[in-house]
Amino acid sequence: MFAQIINTLQQSGWKIVTLEGKWVSATHDSLKRGLLFGNIYELPKDFKPLIRSNDDHLKWDVIVLCPEGIDSSYLKKNHFSDLQLWYWDTQRGNLFPFPPSNDLLIPNWLKQLVSGNSIIQETSNQAEKHFIPFLTYILLSINLIVFVLMTLAGGSTDQRILIAFGAKVNTLIQAGEIWRFLTSAFIHIGLMHLIFNLYALWSLGPFVEERFGHWRFFIIYILSGLGGSIASFFFSSALSAGASGAIFGLLGALLYYSLRRPSLWKSGLGMNLIMVILINFGFGLTQPGIDNFAHLGGLLMGIMTSIFLTNYSN
Repeated sequence: MFAQIINTLQQSGWKIVTLEGKWVSATHDSLKRGLLFGNIYELPKDFKPLIRSNDDHLKWDVIVLCPEGIDSSYLKKNHFSDLQLWYWDTQRGNLFPFPPSNDLLIPNWLKQLVSGNSIIQETSNQAEKHFIPFLTYILLSINLIVFVLMTLAGGSTDQRILIAFGAKVNTLIQAGEIWRFLTSAFIHIGLMHLIFNLYALWSLGPFVEERFGHWRFFIIYILSGLGGSIASFFFSSALSAGASGAIFGLLGALLYYSLRRPSLWKSGLGMNLIMVILINFGFGLTQPGIDNFAHLGGLLMGIMTSIFLTNYSN
């Protein structure tokens, strides 16, 4: 985890210097900030020698790594004037500032670094920008609008309406209507089908879109939807529709994302994703009318797409 944090800082434009006692400094001139990282067992008696060679105009924070947890005696025993210390329980992820501080900047930075995200430059005269997952909102809207149109046309459970709006029908696809591979991912059979899938997209979409970026998220979603439809075409003759292939693709992308970040995997995200995937597959095996082939195709396509976008795209 520590090596990953240092690597991410370096990629974010921070200057990294190895100091005495296995301490590491990270400085960023435009941010006017300096960070010191080191182990609690190698805490120096005085930090001034460690930062003497750096510019005096930087504001320094000290991140003290506590791999075996934090004892309250640490906070009382060690005090350094003009320095803010942050005792970090790396096992549980808890962060204790000393002296006490309500500053959220360092905790937010550490969360970003643990997730493998670069620290974005912030300025005091610029309002904090919140990420807006607008593509998730657009996809939710499209699914909802299509469902309303189907309802007005005669009902989303009417087979004629489903076929007219683009459900996956093998014989029609074989006849040349290959566009059904895509359109089938935007229509739903009944209100409960819509609610389940839109809730899943609402829960997963913003998280995936923020971590992969807008256009990568869109590619993962669309290709996963296609992957689910194609798998269903080859392995199931039944009429099918729904966004579940695309949603399983988002799960697959997150699974690969957490595998690439050991600290994130250890936090429980990876195992939670595996449990969600297995539960949904198990539910699909016991309930009639659920297309597990579409789920599996979307999952595999999401994993493969995220691998490609992560390793081979700029």
